Amino acid sequence: MKFLSFAIASALAVTPAFAHGDDKPRHGGQVAEVGETIFELVRTPAGASLYIMEDGDEVPAALMTGKLIVTAGGKKTDVPLVAAKGNQFVAKGAQIPSGARVGVLVINKQTQARQSATFAIK
Repeated sequence: MKFLSFAIASALAVTPAFAHGDDKPRHGGQVAEVGETIFELVRTPAGASLYIMEDGDEVPAALMTGKLIVTAGGKKTDVPLVAAKGNQFVAKGAQIPSGARVGVLVINKQTQARQSATFAIK
């Protein structure tokens, strides 16, 4: 009985913890994980795209509004996020240079719940 209790306790002690979502970039961008929400920011020649996943599922962008707050060279610029297809937002014309800090704010249209993340651009 003592051996069985020890074996169960040992097995529980070395069980790895798994994240709820996949924090690897799916679109070639940078990933920030806040709780169970994963934000992926992708810089593009036309601006930027933002993708949101919650607990491993895509969050429909059409259900939210949002903006990027880009800080570079001591200057802060707000860029609106426009819902695109699926879980993608687009920030047309966003200029995000290397070394910038980018804050993301999204707001659920129905509940007004806010989610945010911050990126240090490489």
